[in-house]
Amino acid sequence: MKNRKRIQEEVDKTLDSLDGMQRASANPYLFTRVKAMLGKEEKNFWGKAIIFISRPSVAVSTIVFAIFITTAIFFESESEKLQAAQEEEQVFASEYNLSANTIYDSTIEP
Repeated sequence: MKNRKRIQEEVDKTLDSLDGMQRASANPYLFTRVKAMLGKEEKNFWGKAIIFISRPSVAVSTIVFAIFITTAIFFESESEKLQAAQEEEQVFASEYNLSANTIYDSTIEP
């Protein structure tokens, strides 16, 4: 019984402490300041670079340039492979004396 009475007293004390409570008030310009800070864009180097790169004209021209470079490298490497193969054939032929002799070469005496 004492325990119930003590609990009831504690509850009453707690509720009485809330009687003088008022709603908290903020600075009237706080919302405006927060909104301005959120809307403010920082104009540093990387921000400007991202804005420039994200333009459609820059993106399309970059893609076209990359495709052009890739195609040029591909065809250059193909021509180098073909040239290397021809050189290897010539070296092989010269090592084994496999020159293309015709019947006219054997009849002509120097």
